[in-house]
Amino acid sequence: MAVIRQEPTSNRIFDKIVQYSTIFYFSLKDRVQKRRAYNKTVRELSKMTDRDLADIGFSRSEIKARALKSIYKINL
Repeated sequence: MAVIRQEPTSNRIFDKIVQYSTIFYFSLKDRVQKRRAYNKTVRELSKMTDRDLADIGFSRSEIKARALKSIYKINL
């Protein structure tokens, strides 16, 4: 996963503050959306029976790892 750091393009201090706060806002918004999607995925998979989970190819102990991999693109 690549991390991209955005830098303000203006030299005026007020413009830099506005740009940094905008970058922070959208970064935080992205984190919140991913966390909500992760929680929803875990919640939905936890509601399934062991037999249903076996049908899709994994066990109850793998729910969080699969959700992390799916939402955050983390390979465990």
